[in-house]
Amino acid sequence: MRISNKISVIINKYFDAYKVFTLILFLITYNFANAQRFTATADAKEIPLNYVFDVTYEISNANASDFSPPRFDNFDVVAGPSQSQNMSIVNGKMSKSVSITYTLKPKRQGDFTIGAATAIINGTSSNSNSIAIKVTAPSKQPQQSQQGYDPFDAFRQFQQPQQESSESDVLKYAQKNIFIRVIPSKTTLYQGDQFSISYKLYFKLQVYALQALKMPSFNGFLSEEFKLPEPNPNEEPPIEVFEGKKYYVREFKRVSLFPTKSGRINIDPIELQSTIGIPQYHPFFGYVGDQQYDYNFKSNAITLDIKPLPEKNKPATFSGAVGKFSFTAKYDKTKCKVGEPVSLKVTYTGTGNLKLITAPKLVFPEEFEAYEPKIKDEYQNNGSVVEGSKTFEYIIVPQDGGKYKLPKYEFAYFDVDKADYVKFTLPETEIEVSGKAAISQNVVNFFKREKENVPKGMYGIKQQFVASNTFVGSNSFWLLTASPFLLLLIGFVFRNKEYSDSELLLLRRKKANAIALRRLATAKKLMQNKNEQAFYNEVIRALWEFLSDKLYIPQAQLSKENIAEKLTAKNVSQHKIDALNETLESCEQALFSPEIAQNKMPATFDKARELIIDFEEDLKMMKD
Repeated sequence: MRISNKISVIINKYFDAYKVFTLILFLITYNFANAQRFTATADAKEIPLNYVFDVTYEISNANASDFSPPRFDNFDVVAGPSQSQNMSIVNGKMSKSVSITYTLKPKRQGDFTIGAATAIINGTSSNSNSIAIKVTAPSKQPQQSQQGYDPFDAFRQFQQPQQESSESDVLKYAQKNIFIRVIPSKTTLYQGDQFSISYKLYFKLQVYALQALKMPSFNGFLSEEFKLPEPNPNEEPPIEVFEGKKYYVREFKRVSLFPTKSGRINIDPIELQSTIGIPQYHPFFGYVGDQQYDYNFKSNAITLDIKPLPEKNKPATFSGAVGKFSFTAKYDKTKCKVGEPVSLKVTYTGTGNLKLITAPKLVFPEEFEAYEPKIKDEYQNNGSVVEGSKTFEYIIVPQDGGKYKLPKYEFAYFDVDKADYVKFTLPETEIEVSGKAAISQNVVNFFKREKENVPKGMYGIKQQFVASNTFVGSNSFWLLTASPFLLLLIGFVFRNKEYSDSELLLLRRKKANAIALRRLATAKKLMQNKNEQAFYNEVIRALWEFLSDKLYIPQAQLSKENIAEKLTAKNVSQHKIDALNETLESCEQALFSPEIAQNKMPATFDKARELIIDFEEDLKMMKD
């Protein structure tokens, strides 16, 4: 009985000791659980590209300082950091925590890890845990309430909650938060000088749809559209600061323009139609999503000051080239044989209205057979200017031996940087051709037949003719003998006749219609061969040279304004003058827009022929 009691006492002591140990262990565990903690959490582990999510860093039961967030390399911080504190007392035990929250928006799809944050906790450097995030394809549905945060919160700057919006409120809100800026590279320039215009959409609200209602016409300009890179759907637009506010920005159009006339010129606004999202707020839940509205708006108009090209120092050979060019011209040989082709390459390189440069007018010696030049265009744009080169290659073939002077050529353009004219010259070039004129094979065959197979009857005729003495020595005989020399003498006299200026102008005017129609015949062949660029160049030359000869306007002074003035003075109707300008502008525009050039060729050809016939009829009674 005593032993039993002793065992019972021992067991009770061990049991009490176990309870004490268990209590101590519980207290240690409890204190550890209520000790310092530094954790990182995300409210979503998988998020669509166009959604936002929160990352919260919590420090519990500790004194913290020098908090440093990780680098959010693959995310944009659209809100935060926001800080909150929490204190609680449970069963007499007090706990406290500090939370720091960031609202993030993914930049691209993929699997990413947000690194650990750091802080000094109770005097010791500590790290939080890292967070794995999976970013999926954009969702087609707008994001619902997300802890009161809005994907455009960084821009909205804590706007006041609104439950219902009137039409005027929506309009005011849209005008402040979405608009177009038209940004020209310059607003003062010379006629013919190149400049670019950028069209940018600035917005800080959700844009669900966007389309053009009206594009600018660019009347008075030649235009060239730049091809912009396609936006990456996995990346958000860049952010720009305009008038002290941040906006998302998307450039949707860029064009290079060349003014064709001087004066103050307005460029029409561009008009867009959009579907936008206006944020909606709940008094308790905060941001709850967007309400979609249709909103039409347009850009600002711009005014340009186009200066005329100066008359001072203008070379007689200037034909309208404006920009920054270099020029090379070279014959591939200066010694050759009869019948051996000689090549002349004339190349213009630089920035400016290259497409309007036409083939040089070169008059080669009559002993050379010259062919129409082969044209090679190499244009490109670097995103802001049109640049490249244009080459004309002439092939000439000498038909007889000797030394010849090949023509001099001068190219002049207006340099926009120097604000002056620059000239390049291909000097007169001497070429030496060896050999003699080749005899036609038909002629060779004729004399060969005469020698090898002469019909007898011909000899009989010859003998009878020689035997007849009644004709030889007669007046008719001497007249026929001398007539070739008389014809040569008459031709020499007329060839060297000095024509007066008025006679030359009259000859030019009489030939103008025939020359223009021949050019149109060439243009028709080019149209049938679908050679758009050569076709439009030929039509332009036909119209300009016809009017130059008909109106006595020198090539160096040819302009739409001078032509219009002359035609008006001759009582030509204004609608015909307008039709001429429209046709010329259509040709020039087609040179810069190959995709529409082919479809316009038949209409352009018919209009040019009609204009030449009409002007010929109107001007045929014109007096010298």
